Amino acid sequence: MGIVDDLKQELQAARSERLWCENDWREYVTYTAPDMERAFDTPAGISQPNGITAMRHSAAMDRSRKLFDATPVWLLDRLVSGVGALTMPEGFNWHGVGFGDPFAPDASQADEEFFELVRDHLFKIRYAPKSGFALHNRSRLVSTVKLGTGILFPVENDSSLSDVRTPVYYRYVPLYEMYLVMDAQGNDVGFFRVRRLKAWQAVKEYDGNVSQKVKADAEDPKRKTNEHNFVHACFMRDGGFRDAIDNKKSLFESIHFEEDSKHICRKHGYFEYPLVISRWDRDGMSPYGSPPQAKLMSDIKSLQRLAKDSLIASSQAVRPPIATHSNERQLDLNPGRTNPGLIDEQGRPLFRPMLDTVNPGAANDQIENLREKLRTGLYGDLWQTLLEGNGRTATEVNTRRKEMADMIGPFSTNILAGNENLFEREIGILGRRGAFGPDSPLAPPDSVAQNDVTLTSTAPIDQMREAGHFEAIMGFQEYLGVKAQFDPSILDLVDGEEEFDLTRRSLGLPAKLKRSQEEVEKLRQQRAEREQQQQQLEQGESMARMAKDGAPLLKAMQEGGADGVA
Repeated sequence: MGIVDDLKQELQAARSERLWCENDWREYVTYTAPDMERAFDTPAGISQPNGITAMRHSAAMDRSRKLFDATPVWLLDRLVSGVGALTMPEGFNWHGVGFGDPFAPDASQADEEFFELVRDHLFKIRYAPKSGFALHNRSRLVSTVKLGTGILFPVENDSSLSDVRTPVYYRYVPLYEMYLVMDAQGNDVGFFRVRRLKAWQAVKEYDGNVSQKVKADAEDPKRKTNEHNFVHACFMRDGGFRDAIDNKKSLFESIHFEEDSKHICRKHGYFEYPLVISRWDRDGMSPYGSPPQAKLMSDIKSLQRLAKDSLIASSQAVRPPIATHSNERQLDLNPGRTNPGLIDEQGRPLFRPMLDTVNPGAANDQIENLREKLRTGLYGDLWQTLLEGNGRTATEVNTRRKEMADMIGPFSTNILAGNENLFEREIGILGRRGAFGPDSPLAPPDSVAQNDVTLTSTAPIDQMREAGHFEAIMGFQEYLGVKAQFDPSILDLVDGEEEFDLTRRSLGLPAKLKRSQEEVEKLRQQRAEREQQQQQLEQGESMARMAKDGAPLLKAMQEGGADGVA
């Protein structure tokens, strides 16, 4: 049995494990995320072809017709924007660089400045116009919040090895294409990506290394748009290791093949795990995350049913079904119309509404209660409270922000955890291009070269947490000011430099704000010399003043002594 047969068996097992997730994804898309990919509509399995993909209308338009209350939709849209602003805001350095070893010595001034240099370079690469990071990372965040799992694929720019502006392309991978594989400890160790490519797309994607059937379809103008299944399998290589130089001995092996013909289109490897996976909440040891609305689906469905019934009741109240005296009579309800023969001799109408107890507002209270539960469960009240925060004191605003950090913090940590793979992948690509060589502007100090480095999160959500440290420092300084009035020796216990460093880190200020130790010593020496010169000048002035003031007295004493002798 060949390697493709083995991989197809593993793919089938991964498909079976994902079936229960697919049912949940369809419900999430139907009731809360009409803007997600159309492939989630397929009833025969998310990755299976279906004629519904040929419909002209967009997926969002088709699904929106089934929604009678859009509260869950706009709450999730607001949550996506809010979480994005708190974790990875565009134009903001939402992470730093630091030592990966918790027992490593504290970073020196030179180390911190190098870390900031690397950080700034990474953000320039990401937000370069051709990299695609901003758009595709936004899609990853949308998938994370609305479906529980979002995937970003940083692809090395193999076509231009000298391109320092865009050495990495960032691509969003739809969740329905991915079959994730984890080990017993819950670590991502592999995946299968199943894509349907048109024949001409496949020939371009794999530089013509496709089966004869796909080539024939691509060369025929009538069949060039025929679709074929292609599988990208990535798994840990037997005998591979992380620090390998040869691609054939890399830690992860990668194989692209056609699912039907088993033709291998490409074989290569990755030195780092190539996917950046973020999950809203871990569902046990499942490879797939759970979105925030998972625990609220019963309320969301109830809201849709009540909203639909309320709409029907309103229609019945405005245009109720009518009962008439004679079957052959047609009642004309248009304004100003005449309906002859529909009253009797006593003037009583021969028709009446069949429903006279319809109350369109009967479900309004229940609907509003459900909306309030969803606003609380999907964190809508947090954003609204901040928007309506005019007139609040600074203490109230900080308290509210801390509450938001405490509530959103655990889930934002899950999202930011995936960025560790992003950082490792980017640093690996830059390192293989010589970005950290001896003659490079990014050449690391010896202390950094001998230690592991990793990503340190400095997103706004982290600054909200750190704001508590700054408030504690300010309170401590206020306490010292009061205490020093009675006992000035208390100030001897405070390390001013350490207090400065702690305050700077709490506020997220750059390391360049602090002068180097050599500059500090030079300034202190110059200050001491100036003070010494000032003291000498003051002593000289004092002696001159004393000499000037003492001269008349000395003269008088001398004259008085002479008179006494005479």
